[in-house]
Amino acid sequence: MLALDRPWALFALALPLLVLALGRAADRRRASLAFPLAGGERPRVPLGASVARGMRVLALWLGFAAATFAAAGPAIASRRVVYLERGAEAMLVLDVSPSMAASDFKPTRLDAAKAIIGDFLAARRNETVGLVAFGGEAALVCPPTADYAQVASRIASLRPGAYGEGTAIGAGIATAVAHVARSSAPEKRVILLTDGESNAGAMDPAAAAAAALRFGAELSIVGVGSPGDVPVEYVDPTTGEKRSGTYRSGFDALAMETLARSGGGDYFPAENREALAAAFESLSEKSASPARARSESAERGLVAPFLVAALALLGIARLAGLAGGGGRP
Repeated sequence: MLALDRPWALFALALPLLVLALGRAADRRRASLAFPLAGGERPRVPLGASVARGMRVLALWLGFAAATFAAAGPAIASRRVVYLERGAEAMLVLDVSPSMAASDFKPTRLDAAKAIIGDFLAARRNETVGLVAFGGEAALVCPPTADYAQVASRIASLRPGAYGEGTAIGAGIATAVAHVARSSAPEKRVILLTDGESNAGAMDPAAAAAAALRFGAELSIVGVGSPGDVPVEYVDPTTGEKRSGTYRSGFDALAMETLARSGGGDYFPAENREALAAAFESLSEKSASPARARSESAERGLVAPFLVAALALLGIARLAGLAGGGGRP
């Protein structure tokens, strides 16, 4: 934000307008008193000289304006919040298997999840957030960071089927645990969002949940999707082929709840968008960290750049005046 130490100095910008108005008035008075000479013609000013004089006037005006701004003491003022304590850490584990393209959530389950996670990120302050995505296999998409825009960008890039077919829940949890285990955050959470039963990967979900608890991370699970036959349509990221069909949705909610309990957390069933929003609102409140913070302000002075600009413009005006033959514009 631009700040001025002496804003009253800007009133000087009116001086050239006053001088111009007085000069025009004087010219009109002289013109009214002058007697035209018979057959006389006004001398023509060469085009080059006319252009040079115009440049001189413009440079003078801009140079005066730059000098006036320099006198006003311009500076760029900035303010930031510095958190005095480390916040909690949350690892999001997002199912991107092909079934997440089901349209019982509009437009799809995955798109609805992305939107809700965006709201979750918007509520963060001094917490760090990471992202793991999984299908038939799991991968770290974004390491834990306080740059929530980066996390949101990585989430936006995910597509159904990006990590193969199947639902490797155990691998997804284990990948998240491998990163929170090294964290020094006072509280650590693994938040799993999935729409199916574990049917891929060598890692047992129960063992992964136990590992989360052992490393001090709380595992919470959001089960997304409504039961029954649901249309699915997506583009295979590997082949570019469009796939469509009907997916029979439904999984063992009791098993997911048991898994969450074994990881020290809660299970949230989400059969519609409202329930999904409520689940993440609850998780957002649980993940929030009490934050002691202070506000810091800084200023970067701009007097020198404006003075340099003023001198440069006045130099241009001088050269233009010489090129135009001096004289009054």
